[in-house]
Amino acid sequence: MAARRILQPTARQVRLGSILRGLRDEGQHGSQGTVSSELGWSESKLSRIESGRLGITEADLELLLNRYEVKDKSLRGYVVDLRRRGNVRGWETRVRSNVSAVYADYIGYESDAAEAYSAQTTLIPGLLQTHDYAAAVFDQQRPDATDRREQLDIRDKRREVFDRPCPLVFWSVISESVLRHAMGGPEVMASQLEHLLDLARDYPRTINIHVLPEESASHGALFGPFVILSFPQRWEPDIVHLDNFTSSRFLEDEEQVQDYSRLFRRLMMTDSLRGPESLELIERHLNDYRRDG
Repeated sequence: MAARRILQPTARQVRLGSILRGLRDEGQHGSQGTVSSELGWSESKLSRIESGRLGITEADLELLLNRYEVKDKSLRGYVVDLRRRGNVRGWETRVRSNVSAVYADYIGYESDAAEAYSAQTTLIPGLLQTHDYAAAVFDQQRPDATDRREQLDIRDKRREVFDRPCPLVFWSVISESVLRHAMGGPEVMASQLEHLLDLARDYPRTINIHVLPEESASHGALFGPFVILSFPQRWEPDIVHLDNFTSSRFLEDEEQVQDYSRLFRRLMMTDSLRGPESLELIERHLNDYRRDG
């Protein structure tokens, strides 16, 4: 008898569970055990729904929304629609066998996010990387990997968020030192910096690039890259994604997310160069690579 295949939760199912957990907590409707007992459910059922590990039927969702006294029609409609879309297994679900669960979830969140706020201290942000630059990074980080092509195809496909009907608005703060790291050599780096200038020109309303000068004291507050993802509906809280060489994780605690949001605002609004000045600095580095190439 063939083993039963266990489907991993989609990113939307996880977000729906997070919203339902928030409605229970914020409304002070009691513990998981209390709510489950009143609805005639097992506590594990509600726990798995809130963690996204178990889908929820429309009828059960209506029970929960009524139990939590949700009267806002917009919120109810959005949650019902998120449940429906949560059952659609997007392309990030299809690549789970090639990437970590956290990365697959990140792709799903990124696909639905309205805005992303990226602070990068060591590399060009992934969504802004050229194929050759991404290949050079991959070869440095995983020189013995056998799934190189699949990973680069995934990175290329992620860039579709800029061309969807409601494109992702991307705010990036890039440390100046990143521009000095000749990843892949002068020719690859020159093409990468040309790409940044092209993106800023071709997507003036959705791609915003700011450079944090090397002399800025704010570098002392940066312990690694991070991305804040913000969703189009006010009911969905922002999340922070932290990534390093060996692992990545999400932060959803409201206070922690606010700390990162304040840090990003300071980096972009106070400490970084304005947009035109940032592009001028990128062009100066580009000219240096052209001379070296």
